[in-house]
Amino acid sequence: SSAVPSTTGGAAGEKEPRGSTRVLQSLFVGRPATIYFGYAPWLERERTLGAERVRELADAKQLPALSALLFRSDRNINCICQTFKRAGMRRLLRGQSFNILWSSHLTEKQLKRLQPNQYINHFPGSYGIGRKDYLWRNFSRMQRDHPTEFDFCAKTYLLPADRELFERDFKEGKLYIVKPPASAEGRGIRMLSKLDQLPPPKKEAIVQRYVANPLLINGLKFDMRIYVAVTSFDPLRVYVYEEGLGRFATAPYSASVSKSNLQNRYAHLTNYALNKRSDAFVRNRDADTDDEGSKWSLTAVWRHLAAQGIDVDSIKKQISEIAVKVMICVEPSVVGKLNAWCHNKATPFELFGLDILLDEKLKPWLIEVNVSCSLSSSSPLDRRIKHALMTDLFHLVGPVPMSCKPTSGGAGSTRVLAPASKGRNIFELRATPLEGMGEGEWEVVMAAEDEHSRRGGFERAFPCGSARMDQLLNLFPTPRYRMTVLAKWQQRRDWRLLSHRLAFRPPEDQLAPTPRSSVSSGGGLGLSARRPATVAGSGAGAARRVTTPKSDGPRSAGGPRKSP
Repeated sequence: SSAVPSTTGGAAGEKEPRGSTRVLQSLFVGRPATIYFGYAPWLERERTLGAERVRELADAKQLPALSALLFRSDRNINCICQTFKRAGMRRLLRGQSFNILWSSHLTEKQLKRLQPNQYINHFPGSYGIGRKDYLWRNFSRMQRDHPTEFDFCAKTYLLPADRELFERDFKEGKLYIVKPPASAEGRGIRMLSKLDQLPPPKKEAIVQRYVANPLLINGLKFDMRIYVAVTSFDPLRVYVYEEGLGRFATAPYSASVSKSNLQNRYAHLTNYALNKRSDAFVRNRDADTDDEGSKWSLTAVWRHLAAQGIDVDSIKKQISEIAVKVMICVEPSVVGKLNAWCHNKATPFELFGLDILLDEKLKPWLIEVNVSCSLSSSSPLDRRIKHALMTDLFHLVGPVPMSCKPTSGGAGSTRVLAPASKGRNIFELRATPLEGMGEGEWEVVMAAEDEHSRRGGFERAFPCGSARMDQLLNLFPTPRYRMTVLAKWQQRRDWRLLSHRLAFRPPEDQLAPTPRSSVSSGGGLGLSARRPATVAGSGAGAARRVTTPKSDGPRSAGGPRKSP
């Protein structure tokens, strides 16, 4: 293998020196520390959550198994390479001894060759929601069983198979949109209002009912790019990022079925790759001015809607539920492939980009799911959002600093997973009180809480509050043991049962009250500042170091102060 220091330029193209590696210690005794990812200095923000748990990693001389922490990326993407570089990692140009891989989807053969504690950026089978045709197949299957829960995608027809069905359902004067099943950046998308405008009989395409009453800002159609991180499918753990993008069309919107309007792609499509070619496109020049131009920050969109008297919190909750339900659509396929191809091997995670459209009644509609989000920075606003996003993503994922050199088998060739209680099934687990859970179940809980403490700008959408979680669990096609464990924990969240395992006090918002008593103040928890065994050094002013573990008619919302 070959590793070199990353030399990708900074925010303004300048080189940044490779940082030293720090780690974030676990909340719990005996669990491994994870690599700490700090923000770029020019972002002018610092992590405060868990600051007392940050330590310098011991010198490599003291860690003979760890010569370097390595990442591998198929592309030279600034916000990825610089984030790894600040964490003291080196870029691997060839070979398989990486700690983290950022690439396209891996094949079954490639996945089976991976080592424990290697992290990869795609789940096997996640393309089941990334392609427009696969997304509709999985969505419609769930919609048949739960029609009221899965009502956020417009009716879709897969041609040529659904051609006869579409011709039967077609209504003259209504608008439809035609898309290629596997394309991006607005390529091949057009409007349709007549049957004779359908693609040729044997051509593959999807035809979708057009949401003809979008909410407008200053007369322009817009959609929202929502970033969603999934760190596990079994149990499912879903996070929605606090920031995103509002992307605007560049021509005034009209629902007319006239030929000239239907051919005006700049009025109907919000894709950046398309609209940047428009003469009316306005480029962002200043990251601090996030509510002007043809691309806004998501925060600016929420701020603008709130100023119009719109209940933004309600919309956010609906979008978070859409994110969870979309993942449930593909959960059976992904878990099946994980068990077959990745069992006791690499740890996948994934960043999804959900494109959400609001209609004039403020109902969110899912347009599509991107499994390979564009992370290029075309403006200062893009750069700020995406650098913070990727820093928070890798910090959330929490890679463990370990050597990932390929092995031929034997010790270290598999990742040790905490077993479930011997002989217990899901039905017995449901009847077991929280106090009766075994080491395997508590490991599931501790992993989830450790991860939640690293969330940064992410908000956890699932697991969620116990009342709604029970309803969402009914949507899963197959009950999962680990998911049932988290559901039991969410029902009570009694931190007193974990007090003897705690090394650090959890963040206050994780100390949620339980039905029996409130623990938000920490009373009765016994949260002593227990020092983990991996910490060396003590005394005032002593440098504290950590060694790596040995294993493991449209309505308008009005116009902003500045026109988009």
